[in-house]
Amino acid sequence: MPMTRRQILLALMPPLFFGTGFTVAKPAVEHFPPLFMMLMVYGGIAIVLGLTQRERLQTPVASIIAISAFAVTIQGALLFWGLRSAEMSATAANLILQIQIPFAVLLDWLIMRQRLDLRKVAGTAISISGVAIVIGLPNQAPGALPTVMIIVSAFCWALGQVLARKLGRDDGVGLLKANAFGSVPQLALATLLIEQGQWHSVETATWLQWSMLAFVGVVGFYLAYMCWFSLLRQCRMDEAAPFILLMPVVGILTAALVLGETVSAVQIGGGIVILTGLLIVSGIGFPRGLRSRG
Repeated sequence: MPMTRRQILLALMPPLFFGTGFTVAKPAVEHFPPLFMMLMVYGGIAIVLGLTQRERLQTPVASIIAISAFAVTIQGALLFWGLRSAEMSATAANLILQIQIPFAVLLDWLIMRQRLDLRKVAGTAISISGVAIVIGLPNQAPGALPTVMIIVSAFCWALGQVLARKLGRDDGVGLLKANAFGSVPQLALATLLIEQGQWHSVETATWLQWSMLAFVGVVGFYLAYMCWFSLLRQCRMDEAAPFILLMPVVGILTAALVLGETVSAVQIGGGIVILTGLLIVSGIGFPRGLRSRG
């Protein structure tokens, strides 16, 4: 069955929130140590949801630890280590990171034992080619070690999302709360062992950097993952995950509107290719015989 209009609207929210959140949050990302910043974000989410969502979590503690470890802590550490390397450009990292989508679809097929839908696989492949057009191929090949780090990071994110589908027993807000509770102690230990200058970043942060941190926390994480986890409770991974490929498009448009950067005709064309692939994935405009039954 094709996705409903409500599900498609919900699927558009995570890339919108992820893309705007991370683009506008550039001053915060450059100032605060990455894992420490994630600790503050998830710590804030844990406090807010702990006070406002009093329902007891249904997801087992062991499952919460596993989901948050792969989806947040390990994924974040490997991603930022890879990005920190001088041999890895932002363009190359953004392009490599899109491998998380086929990873998520294949892991969902293996773990959830659902039938692989060839139409959705084809739509995903078309959307990935659109991402390559939007971002552009890097002029210089990235280093092997940071490339492997980002690929493993993408795999961990995808595994975390599939585990959330399989092991999660809560709704979207409940899964976000569980992820926050599980990741806070992990991130605290990780930033203490790996990073330096946490307190100095707090003392020297400007009002703009604090406001950007608040924006990425509320929009880029809280709203984005609340919609994302809600979507995972309603749709198959091969329906939900490809919509994340809209993130580069949203990021470029946000940079143009907020930061004054220019958008090229090639990037617009790449965005159209991504949307075409997503139309195929969602089943819009296809005869009933060509739509998936699963």
